[in-house]
Amino acid sequence: MQRRLPFFEIAVGDPADHAAARLLWEQAAINTFLDTRQQALSLFASKGYSNVGMRELASALGIKCGSIYNHIESKEALLYELFEELLELLQTKAMQIQRNAEAPKRLRKIIEMHLNLQDRMPSHFQLLEREWRHLNEPWLSHADAHRARYEQVIAAAVGDSACSQACTQSIVTLLNQAPAWLPALRLTVSARLDLVYSMVELIFAQAFSDSTAQRTDGATIRAS
Repeated sequence: MQRRLPFFEIAVGDPADHAAARLLWEQAAINTFLDTRQQALSLFASKGYSNVGMRELASALGIKCGSIYNHIESKEALLYELFEELLELLQTKAMQIQRNAEAPKRLRKIIEMHLNLQDRMPSHFQLLEREWRHLNEPWLSHADAHRARYEQVIAAAVGDSACSQACTQSIVTLLNQAPAWLPALRLTVSARLDLVYSMVELIFAQAFSDSTAQRTDGATIRAS
């Protein structure tokens, strides 16, 4: 019986066929990787990260429990990859807005982008808000760095020195928590954006007021 050749052995003497076979193999590997992440995302979102055991995770991924570490580094690493996927997308889209939009419109467009992504990727945002506490080092530092870069883009869009790190953190927290209360209001897309943007403006106003008060107090102390 003639042995069937694996992809990497097919038509070794024919570069075109070899390249095509390798492309098929790489695409299959990518599809498997994406399917693994999607299955894990659905399971973590529906049951909660801490309630998913390795045996159940392996079953959802369609692999044997004993071989699961041949496919993923760890359950926590898989959770981090889902956070990374979302945070990198937020940062990339926000940077595109920062480069292309007029300065007065940048922040509103970033907020609009964030809300639209929540509609498209609800499970990712659900994990981000509920399961962050399960990250340990080194994953926690990596995730914090991704979030900090997104906050920096927002701070640049604001362009106001009064908007401190705590201010931008408050804005991102507000945006990430919006799915917990915003849908119940049953607003139009435009009204939803107006509401969230007005809440962000209140954060700015409070930050500016605090900054002004600190400068006034400092001047009073120096004068005395």
